[in-house]
Amino acid sequence: MYVQLISCYLLVFLTPSNSEDRATVTISLDAPYRIVADDFLSVTIDAGSISRNWSDIDFTATKIINMAKALVPVTLRVGGTSQDFLIFDPNKQEEEEEEGQKEEIITRKGTLSTSFDWFADSNFYMSPSQWDAVNEFTKAVGWKFIFGLNQRLQDSNGSWNSTNAELLIDYTLKKNYAVDWELGNEPDLYYKHNTTITPQQIVDNFKKLKSILEKKNYPDIFMAGPDVATLARGRIFSDFIEADSESDSKFINAATWHQYYGSSENITLDDFHSVKELDKLYDEIEELMGIASKAGYKGDLWLGETSSSYGGGRALYSESFISGFMWLDKLGVTSYTQKKVFRQDFVGGNYALLDKNQNPLPDYWLSLLYKRLVGPEVLEVKGAKDKGRSVRTYAHCAKQPYPKGSVVLLALNTNTDAAQISLENSELKSSSRDVYWLTPSENNSTSQDVLLNGVKVELVNGDSIPQLQPKAEPSGTSMELPSLSFGYIVFTSANAKACM
Repeated sequence: MYVQLISCYLLVFLTPSNSEDRATVTISLDAPYRIVADDFLSVTIDAGSISRNWSDIDFTATKIINMAKALVPVTLRVGGTSQDFLIFDPNKQEEEEEEGQKEEIITRKGTLSTSFDWFADSNFYMSPSQWDAVNEFTKAVGWKFIFGLNQRLQDSNGSWNSTNAELLIDYTLKKNYAVDWELGNEPDLYYKHNTTITPQQIVDNFKKLKSILEKKNYPDIFMAGPDVATLARGRIFSDFIEADSESDSKFINAATWHQYYGSSENITLDDFHSVKELDKLYDEIEELMGIASKAGYKGDLWLGETSSSYGGGRALYSESFISGFMWLDKLGVTSYTQKKVFRQDFVGGNYALLDKNQNPLPDYWLSLLYKRLVGPEVLEVKGAKDKGRSVRTYAHCAKQPYPKGSVVLLALNTNTDAAQISLENSELKSSSRDVYWLTPSENNSTSQDVLLNGVKVELVNGDSIPQLQPKAEPSGTSMELPSLSFGYIVFTSANAKACM
C-alpha cells in the first residue's frame, strides 16, 4: 500500500484500512441547488449587554474592529429575552447609564405604565449614546443591523403600546441610521413571564409597526419575525406566517425561528459530536418546512438565533474546539433551506465567538474561514440530508480569489478514529486542492486554541488577523480525515459548471 504522509494534522491520501469509516462524496456540479444570502453567516449580541452599558464589548478597540471587519458581510442582530424589557429613554444622560433601574419613563405622550407583574423589577433603559455606540460600530465595520423592539409594552386592552418604539424610530431617523426591525423575542415563551399573547395579536402588532414606519417615510423598511423558540407551541409560528402569506400587503420580509440542541445544564461533551444530537436539526427543519408549506409561505426563512445550547452555552465545551462540530454542521445543514443563520453570540456567554477578554475562540476562526472560502452558491451533495452520517460533507462554490469553477467542501469527521472520503466526481478527482484543516491544540477537544494545518492560529501583535494559509495538495481519489476534526477543502481546478 502506497502512503503519502503529509502531517498528523492534515489530510492524508491513501488506500483505506478496513477499520476506517468511509464516505463517498458525489456533488451535483451542473447548477447550484440554491443561493443563500451573502451574509448567510451572521451574528447576534444579546440586548442584555445594553443593561451593562455594553461592558461585554469595546466597540472602539482596534482588535474588535479588525475581527468584525474580517467577517464582512454580516448582519448583527441585537435582541433576545432582554429586548422585551428594554425601554429607550431619549433623556437619559451618560452619567445615569451605570445607575440601573428607574421606576418609570416620561415620554412625549405621558407616563408609560410599567405596572405589569411580568415587568416589575426587570425593565432597563437605553440611552441615546448607547444606541449611538452600536450604530456607529456597525457603520464603521460594514455590518448591517437589525434590532428587536419590545413587544410586551401593552395598553390596558392588551394591544401593543408603540409609544416607546416610535421614540426610538424617530431618533434613528434623526441620526440617519440604517436599522432593520424585529418585534418581540420568543413570544411562545411569554408564559414564563406570567403573560400570554395570541398569534393574532402578534400579527396585529407587526402590521401596526409596518404602518408606523410607512407613515414616518422610513427608508427601505425591512421587518423580520416572530422569533419563536419552538415551532409548534401556541401555533404562533404557523398562524403568523399563514397570515403573512394571505395578506395582500406582506408585513414581514423574513420569518424567524430559534434553535439549540439542548440545555446548557444537561449537554455533555460527547453530545457536541454525537451524530444523534446533530441529526436533531434535521427533524426541526423538516417540521419547519412542513409548517411553511402548509401555510403557503414562500418567503425567506432565517434561523434568527442559534448556538450549541441555550442558557448561555456550556462552560468549557461551548467555548472550545469541540463546539465547532455543531456550528459547522449547522452551517451545512441549514444552507439547503435557510437564507441566513445568526450565531448567538458575537460576544457574551460561553457560546460566543469571542471570550470574556474579547479574544477569538475556535468558532471565530471556523467562521472566518467560512467567510473567506464559502460562496453563496449551495451545491447538492448526495446523501447530505440523510441522518446517521458520522462523516458529514457539504459543498458550495468557492469564493474569489479562487478561480471560477472552484468548489469548497465542508467536511467533518465525528468519529474518534480516522475516516475515509472517496471522491466520485471526475472534476474533483483531477483537481488540485487547498486544505484548511482544523484540529485542537494538544489533541484536547476542549482546548480554546485551534491549529490550522498543524499551526496554532492567533492574532498578529494581539489585534490583527493572520493570513490563514492553506496546505496545497495534489489531485487524488480519496482523503483521510483525522479523528474528531473538521475543515474545508477547496478544489481549485474543478471547473464546475455551477460555479462558472
